[in-house]
Amino acid sequence: MTRKWPALCWLTLSAALSSPLALADNARDWQALPTDLDMVFAYYSNINASTAINTALPFDGVNTDADLFVLRYAHTFSIDGRLSAIQIIQPYANVSASLNDAEWLTGSRGTSNLADTQILFVHNLTGGPALSKEAFRQWTPEPFITAAFWVTVPTGSYDRNKNINTGANRWAFRPELASGYPLGPFWFELNTWATFYTDNNDYHGDQTLSQRPQYAAEGHISYTFSPALWVSADGTWAGGGETTVNSDVQNNQQQSTSLGASLGFMLTPHFGGMVSWLRTVEHRSYTTPDVDNWTFRIQYAW
Repeated sequence: MTRKWPALCWLTLSAALSSPLALADNARDWQALPTDLDMVFAYYSNINASTAINTALPFDGVNTDADLFVLRYAHTFSIDGRLSAIQIIQPYANVSASLNDAEWLTGSRGTSNLADTQILFVHNLTGGPALSKEAFRQWTPEPFITAAFWVTVPTGSYDRNKNINTGANRWAFRPELASGYPLGPFWFELNTWATFYTDNNDYHGDQTLSQRPQYAAEGHISYTFSPALWVSADGTWAGGGETTVNSDVQNNQQQSTSLGASLGFMLTPHFGGMVSWLRTVEHRSYTTPDVDNWTFRIQYAW
């Protein structure tokens, strides 16, 4: 028999990072780079949602506001003549959830702490040869297909007795394929991925939370004004992710479509940034968050 758990039990948050919207790639994230390049990125995202952000069991009546700070390090290298990279991502989340419109509870809850670490391996399949920085300057970009594999490690803060956590207390694995095609000043990009989860056996005490895979596809059409400035129109579709608690199916499969825009810039050959906005335009009512997400990024490469 399907059982729906009390409202507050549904507020476990995995750092606002596991929702398909928050995890969406940015335009030009997977384009080729020279080898032996080190990069540091700093992100700030403000995420507003009509339900708990990436609660595994979202429901109507909760408004969530999250400030997400992320440090990301990347290093590129060569494997068998193809461009590869390793990345480490560490988020920190400040989350506030208002329950004033919830069916059972009123008031607000919040938390601030480290979220789950992500480790990412990237390898180009076509269109991204391993080139030195000198050779890369003479290279003409070409269509590419790149594979990536994300591992989310449960290092974030988690307390089985708390209603809101910045860690998810479970592993997640995300294989991804990214592709791009240049046409004059335009880039057309399409990325697809699936996220698989292990169980959280400490969900609200001694409950077991399981989640089926989530799937997503996103597209970007970007235009280059100059080597230092580009803009992009972005879209993301996501679905799946139905959960069970102690084998009770929650009937909360998610489905959403989001649209947005991005602006990327370089202030020097080594330092630049990006601003992006993504908004849910269609979603499955009750089970899928209605999210508004602003992201600001700066990066330095050497």
